[in-house]
Amino acid sequence: MKIAAYSIGLAAICMGMPAAAQDATISWDEWGVPHIAAESHVDAAYAQGWAQARGRPDQLVELLVQARGTAASLWGPDYVQNDTIIWTSGLPAALPGLMAALEPEERARIDAYVDGINAFFSAYPQALTESRKRGLPITAEDVVAHSQSTLYLTFVAGRELFRASRLQQADVGERGSNGWAIAPSRSASGNSLLLMNPHLPWDGVFTWFETHVMAENTNIYGVALLGQPQATILFNHDLGWTHTVNTLDNADTYAVELTPGGGYIFDGAERAFNVTSHTLDIAMPDGSMAERAIPILRTVHGPVVARSGTQAFALRIAGFGDPDYANTFAQYSAMAEANNRTTFEAALARLQNPMFNTIYADGSGDILYVSGGLHPVREKGDAAFWSGVIDGGDASTLWTGYHPYESLLRIADPASGFVQNSNEPGFTATYPIALDPADYPADFVQPSMQARPQHGLQMLLADQSITFQEMVDYAHDTRLTLADNILDDLLAAARVDGRPEALRAADVLAAWDRSTNAESRGAALFTLWAASFLQSGDFAYEERWNIAEPQRWSNGLSDAAAIAAVDQLVATVERADAANIPLDLPWGTVARVPDGEGGTLRSDLGLGQLGAFRTGNFNFRSDALVPDFNGGTGWLAVVEFDDTPRAKALLPYGNFENRPEAIVNQLPLFSEGELREVYFTPDAVRAAAVYAETLERD
Repeated sequence: MKIAAYSIGLAAICMGMPAAAQDATISWDEWGVPHIAAESHVDAAYAQGWAQARGRPDQLVELLVQARGTAASLWGPDYVQNDTIIWTSGLPAALPGLMAALEPEERARIDAYVDGINAFFSAYPQALTESRKRGLPITAEDVVAHSQSTLYLTFVAGRELFRASRLQQADVGERGSNGWAIAPSRSASGNSLLLMNPHLPWDGVFTWFETHVMAENTNIYGVALLGQPQATILFNHDLGWTHTVNTLDNADTYAVELTPGGGYIFDGAERAFNVTSHTLDIAMPDGSMAERAIPILRTVHGPVVARSGTQAFALRIAGFGDPDYANTFAQYSAMAEANNRTTFEAALARLQNPMFNTIYADGSGDILYVSGGLHPVREKGDAAFWSGVIDGGDASTLWTGYHPYESLLRIADPASGFVQNSNEPGFTATYPIALDPADYPADFVQPSMQARPQHGLQMLLADQSITFQEMVDYAHDTRLTLADNILDDLLAAARVDGRPEALRAADVLAAWDRSTNAESRGAALFTLWAASFLQSGDFAYEERWNIAEPQRWSNGLSDAAAIAAVDQLVATVERADAANIPLDLPWGTVARVPDGEGGTLRSDLGLGQLGAFRTGNFNFRSDALVPDFNGGTGWLAVVEFDDTPRAKALLPYGNFENRPEAIVNQLPLFSEGELREVYFTPDAVRAAAVYAETLERD
């Protein structure tokens, strides 16, 4: 492997498509984005591995090694829980079959990606800490295992793992997104528009890596989750898409009755567990190695993840470890290289991705919404039935097949000129409503409307001619829809109650602008109150949204809820008084985000549960009034499909663990609600390059 690096200035001269002697060039712009120009997609994958290793070396190795289930043997007891999940799930046993099922082109790309990672660490061993060096070399198996672990054990089955065995610490409900696609008929310019805005934690498997690839006459720009060999939310010259987490229920926890003979009951008869075991090696702080035996039990449903009394709980995850669904990256490659909706949907219809809504727009004016993934075909039960723990002894509850693409929730080119999703069930992807719940199986998650998707829909419905800048502004809108829905009732109830604390709070909230602008006074009080009240179980609307009247939003508080709401409001005021915190504290004093330099910056992020469209995940602790920030709005891009696509975007935390001096910190822009221009054309990349390197594979 040969490397040539060109510093600032020379990069702008030398950058271009690679010459015949080069496999790829990487030009880094001032925001830390690698612009990869390669002869082939395989060569581009090599450069992608190199770039991710340069940007986040320790984190990349940690993530990929964790998917092996051997991290504890390298890095100690903190990784025992992770390794236990990996082995209990059966992923290591499934891995050989998954590798054998990979399509040759995709296997070549994964191999090249891994080669790029290892080549970088060979050239720059000092980039890794000594402890992370123990994880080398990275293998193709690591990449596939990491994909399976992230997609299936985190996104698909995270909630089930949390419920069944308390193995997961984060609430999956906080992993959301906003996505819009606007057709020319609703666009002021006559061009399609696309909004990409996933909301995920800012660490671990949820970390985005921004990337740009020019190879084989394609021009692909977007983000990959760290450890993925290619972008999975992106746009190219002709089209683009984003994902949101859908309400698809395709992981189920089954309870089976244990028998005195050591088996379990299924279909009226005793069955033996499939039993294997694995011994974890654990590196101890004193330098010794400890061992822990893990019994691995499986029922006909899947791996046993917990036991309680006379029951065991087994987890069934659609597509997990199944070679028939091993080619997720091959599907993404076909999507990324498509040039119209027909070729794009042909790729999407392969159903190699177990979940996610897809919101799509293209330069021809087509827009599309699909609630994708593997939807189990179930013999009985509605959505409420399948959201609970299932009777594993009932053979009729064991599903094996999946609905075809043609049966999924799908809307193409609606008359409204828009499709959207903010993690609500897909029946409201456009207005007027285009999908009838009666046309779909009863176990599909039924229509509902939360405050954040309501916020997005209200903005869309109020604007018949959306400009690019308006799309940017809407993505940063700070209104709290929940306040519009219930604040009038809360204020009235507080004044009827008459306690001094209730009256003081009512005065502050009445003067509040119902937004989370950094200077908004009242947002902190409302958010602190709502964060507690929504968890209390006392919240209830007076009128709830119904799909039969889709623009009649939920509003008001029930009589009982209003009484409980005032009690909680008084308790919130008492907490603030005890801490000597004014009730009208500016929101930006509370909602702090990292500044990239060890400090914090003010923000205008709000809680999605309260209807914030510009979402921040803040953890409110009982012992503190100022919350801890835990991600939220991450990758944000607005794309217009003109003759050459135009885009503005931001990845707040950037691509680097340790940002080099030449790379600009994006967090101040994030704090102020600003985006930056995306460099998409070769000329723009050439002009923006601050550092370039050429790569030749050995």
